[in-house]
Amino acid sequence: MSPTTTFALDLDAPRREVTHPHGIAVKLHGNQLIFPAELPADALEPILSDELDLVGLFGDVLQSSEGDSVGTNEVLVALFKRPSLPRKFLAAVKETYAVLMDAEYDEEGKLLDGQFKDFLQSKPSVPDYVRLTMGLTRLYGVELGKLFSSADSSESDSPTSKPTSPATTTDSTHEVPGFVPDNPDSSASDD
Repeated sequence: MSPTTTFALDLDAPRREVTHPHGIAVKLHGNQLIFPAELPADALEPILSDELDLVGLFGDVLQSSEGDSVGTNEVLVALFKRPSLPRKFLAAVKETYAVLMDAEYDEEGKLLDGQFKDFLQSKPSVPDYVRLTMGLTRLYGVELGKLFSSADSSESDSPTSKPTSPATTTDSTHEVPGFVPDNPDSSASDD
């Protein structure tokens, strides 16, 4: 008899593939989009690229705030130092969705037919991108703020340090991961 092993981390435990075996279905402008059940690591590459330099932007913002809370002024100053950032960021977001939707290109770099082409042809709005990104971010369990912070930045051995929230928060979370409630008032009109 061998002793029972207790794993501190079990990477073979059921993951989102169990609850979404055929991928994550999303409806947008009447089209059904299928996203992978697990976030591929290479989908983050466009957002974390050296060319986009979001890490540098966050560093500049934090440095300009000199340890105080970050305000709009610090963010605007950092953005004005990078006038091409909004365009590069939008391109990175689109490239991320191209990875998530398995976009394929021909030898000349022309986008082939598929769900990513359908997605672009539906002309998603900025609110569409925001809602889709926020919903997928929650579902995938990825927080960009945590990607840019150090692993132990929120921990302290200080005797005056107190947690601001419990270690786990289940009361305010939805049972369906990534659930994004629609706001019927946001699109309703009184025509």
